[in-house]
Amino acid sequence: MLAICPNPTIDRLVSLDRLVPGTVDRVRENRAYPAGKSVSAARGSLANAAVPAVHVLLPTTGSGWYLDTLRAEGMDVTAHPYPGNVRESVIVLEDGGRVTVLNGPGAPVTADIWDGFVAAVTAAITPGEWVICSGSFPPGVGPDALAAFVADVAAAGGRLALDTGPVWMPFALAGPVQPALITPNLAEAEAILTGETALESTAVGADALDRAAGSAAGLHARGIDAVVVTAGSAGLAWATADGDGRLPGQDVVVRNPIGAGDAFLGGLVARLEAGSTFAQAARWGMATSCAAIEQWSPGGAPSDRVVHFHDLIAPG
Repeated sequence: MLAICPNPTIDRLVSLDRLVPGTVDRVRENRAYPAGKSVSAARGSLANAAVPAVHVLLPTTGSGWYLDTLRAEGMDVTAHPYPGNVRESVIVLEDGGRVTVLNGPGAPVTADIWDGFVAAVTAAITPGEWVICSGSFPPGVGPDALAAFVADVAAAGGRLALDTGPVWMPFALAGPVQPALITPNLAEAEAILTGETALESTAVGADALDRAAGSAAGLHARGIDAVVVTAGSAGLAWATADGDGRLPGQDVVVRNPIGAGDAFLGGLVARLEAGSTFAQAARWGMATSCAAIEQWSPGGAPSDRVVHFHDLIAPG
C-alpha cells in the first residue's frame, strides 16, 4: 500500500474554554503533529497491521522535525523535497465541542516539480496495490494535472483511493479514468454533486446519514466503483457495485475529531488490501475512526481500541 501526500501540513492544536473572535486569549494546551490527510490515513492503516509506504511532497524548511517525528511513529516515509516552508494548520478545540480549522495554503510548486513527484510515486506502485491520496493539492497544481494524476496511477496498476475536497475533486473526476474509491465527507459530497461549494461546517444535522446515503448513491451512479460518504458523528454510508450500506455513529469521548475521516480511509483500505469484503472493511474503518477521535494525534489510533470499537459496531 502507498500513501501519497501532496500537501503536507503541521497541525497545531490549541485548546481553550471558548474562542472569542477579536480578543486576546491564552490557550490551555498547544500541541503540534506532522500531518496532511494522507499521513493521517497512513496512521489509520498502521492501526490495522498495514505499513504503507508514505511519499510526501515536502518543502525543505521545517522538514527535519516533520520527518523525524513521523519516523519515530514507525512510518516508512520518503520525502520528495522542494523549496518552501512546510505549511501549518491551526485547529481550535473549544470545551463546548466546537471546532474551528484554519488551513494554510502550502508552498507553490512548478509544473516540473509536480511532474517529477508524480513520476517518482507512480514508479513505486506495485500493480494491483492500493494507493491512498488524500487532502488538498499545493498551489501550482492545475485542473489538468489532477485528471492526469488519476490516469497515471491507474496506468501504473494502482487502485486509487482518493479523498480530496470539492475544489479539486471535480477536476480529478473529469478525465477518462476514475478512481477506484472516493471517501468525501457529507459537505464535500454534496458540493461535488451540486457544483456549489459552501462553507464546510464541522457540525451535522439530524438527517445527515440519509443525506450521506443519497450522496454515495449519486456519486456511484456517475461511474465510480466505490463511494463512501462520511457524516461525522452521524456515521457513514457507502455504495459499490456489490451493494450499499450504512453504519450509524458510535458514542466516543472526543479529544480531536480532525483526522477521523482519514483514519477511516486508512483502516478501510488496509482491510480491503487484506481481503475483507467492503462491508467488513467499512466496519473496521469506522472502528479506526472512533479510536482516533479519542486521542490527539490526527488519524492516530491504538490497535486495541480499534478492536474494541469493531466489536461494538453492528455489521452494515
